[in-house]
Amino acid sequence: MLKKLHELTSDESLSFEQKIVAILKLGLEAFQQQHAIVSFISGDEYTVKYVVSNDPTLTPGLTFSLGQTYCWHTLQTNEALAFSNASQVAAVATHPCYETFRLESYIGARIVVMGELYGTLNFSSPTARDKSFSSDDIDFINLFAQWIGVEISRHIEQQELKQRIELQEQMEKMALIGGWEVDLANNKIYWSEQTRRIHEVPDDYEPDLVSAIEFYPEGESRDTISDALAEAMATGKGWSLEILLRTYTGKVKWVATQGRPEFRDGQCVRIFGAFQDIDSQMALRHELIDRRNEAERLLKARSAMIGKISHELRTPINGIAGMLQTLKGENNKDIIESRVAIAMRSADLLVRLVNDVLDYSKVESGQLELEEVPFSVSNIFDDLFYLYEPLAKKKGLSLNVDAQFPQGLRAHGDPGRMTQIYSNLLNNAVKFTDQGIINLTARIKEKAGRDVIAVTVTDTGIGMDKQAIESLYQPFKQGHSGISSKYGGSGLGFAIVKELCDAFGGTVKVSSKEGQGTRIFVELPFNALNQEDVAKEDYIGPQNSSFEHIKLLVVDDNEINRLVMESLLSQLQVSADYAVNGLEAVTCIERASEPYTLVFMDCEMPVMDGIEATRVIKDTYTSDGKMFIVAMTADTSDSNRQACLKAGMDAFLTKPVKLEALRGVLNEVAYPQITASAIPGVR
Repeated sequence: MLKKLHELTSDESLSFEQKIVAILKLGLEAFQQQHAIVSFISGDEYTVKYVVSNDPTLTPGLTFSLGQTYCWHTLQTNEALAFSNASQVAAVATHPCYETFRLESYIGARIVVMGELYGTLNFSSPTARDKSFSSDDIDFINLFAQWIGVEISRHIEQQELKQRIELQEQMEKMALIGGWEVDLANNKIYWSEQTRRIHEVPDDYEPDLVSAIEFYPEGESRDTISDALAEAMATGKGWSLEILLRTYTGKVKWVATQGRPEFRDGQCVRIFGAFQDIDSQMALRHELIDRRNEAERLLKARSAMIGKISHELRTPINGIAGMLQTLKGENNKDIIESRVAIAMRSADLLVRLVNDVLDYSKVESGQLELEEVPFSVSNIFDDLFYLYEPLAKKKGLSLNVDAQFPQGLRAHGDPGRMTQIYSNLLNNAVKFTDQGIINLTARIKEKAGRDVIAVTVTDTGIGMDKQAIESLYQPFKQGHSGISSKYGGSGLGFAIVKELCDAFGGTVKVSSKEGQGTRIFVELPFNALNQEDVAKEDYIGPQNSSFEHIKLLVVDDNEINRLVMESLLSQLQVSADYAVNGLEAVTCIERASEPYTLVFMDCEMPVMDGIEATRVIKDTYTSDGKMFIVAMTADTSDSNRQACLKAGMDAFLTKPVKLEALRGVLNEVAYPQITASAIPGVR
């Protein structure tokens, strides 16, 4: 019997459950019983854990009250218990187990697991034994119970270990951390499952020390891990590195690797450590670094912008303020006209600077929108010549504008932004050319199946080196050092040109050599209008028009703005009434003896703003449609423009208001039958 028990317990081919069942069968044979049970006892509850029986109702999981089983007696005696004929034992014959199941013979022993009561091992039968259980039987049941207790303990430990390993593997998988070990004595490498996943190796891949090193890309990564490994083996120093790894499939990723050596008798015999896939963390880290760098760049750009704009604003402001101060007490007409002209040029420079900043802000915020209005292509270049020819002539330069287009060519697009591009190029050419010639040529050509306006601007100015050309596209920069201090400017002009060209779907190219001038080539797509779609040319009416029949109201809360309007209108021999807010304007219109024909309306005002006042006026006082309302505002944003037009305003003027713009509005109101639009792109 002992030999059979030893053979069973040492058979590695059998699982734990199979061994338990085999032992129960061996006990049935040895003790000549019909039922074999391993029970689990918790409090007063008796549960069948393992069973071998010819009774089909006796199955694992069946529970009884402990007091209703013979095992209660086994536990009470605290040692193995056996009886061969229950009916002859008074204490047993009256026990509920006998009364219920009529079990005549029984032998059982306690099972102890890890020092604690687990349950019992018992064998029983409804028939009495021919002879009583012997002391050898008691020894056998104790031996069986002891072995089962040991096996259950080991099984529980194995299950707990398995759970811990599974938990560790899950944690490794979640954290993307794997373990590894190098056995230097036997030249073997162990990789945990997660380490294998990180390396993306096949299931049958077996790493060795040489191939493991080759997973690191040649160069810095491989040298770094090789040096760390060599130092660990030589000095016992561990490592913690973030390094690039190339997986079995060729993917390059970031990993964190840690290693610790183990020495025995002065020799390194083992190195072990951990791997972690940190590719996503490194990507996030690099993204955060990029964002930080971008934020720092933007902060520097903002500081540069503030410093640059602050510096550039002072020049025109000084020109305006200085010239106005010198007019006090001055009676010489020629001197007055000269100083006023200087102040006006300074004002134009100030407006240009502010417009550049606002335009670039629109570009940066993605709010730049192009208009779609009909326009005359040749008019753009005629206006450019008349605008810049006097400036060039004043510097002793020759300006040639050679624009050849089909007669009467009109297109659909944004003439204002198109003019802004060419104007910036001519302005730079005049500014950075001290002697020589400036040429502008413009032609229509076909490119990629569509028409484009091809414009080339060349000058004989200071030119630029390669670095200066690259800096053109960056805001607030002006080529090589010294340009800004000598020539001034915000450094925004060409940056705006580039962004506007992109918005049009066009291109801009620059070629230049320092000291040899500059050539800029621009191509902008446009949509030519068919002859039947061509509207009449924009016309602002006769220069000496009479506006006596116009009844005019100016609405502005700023006293200086009202005085400026009064001065400008006086030059056109026009008088006006004035209101300081929208509510007062509504009252003026309501009480007027005859209706107003034209209202200049500021937008931002207290009490009632211009947009709300326009709604009220249009809804209440313009049933005949004869009152013309023009927005007059410093807010040039597209959203404000659309809000004004949506409220019912008929046109849009930006401050500072130009005399010719006023003349154009007055002509449009006074002579609507011969005027298309005095303010292109608004109506």
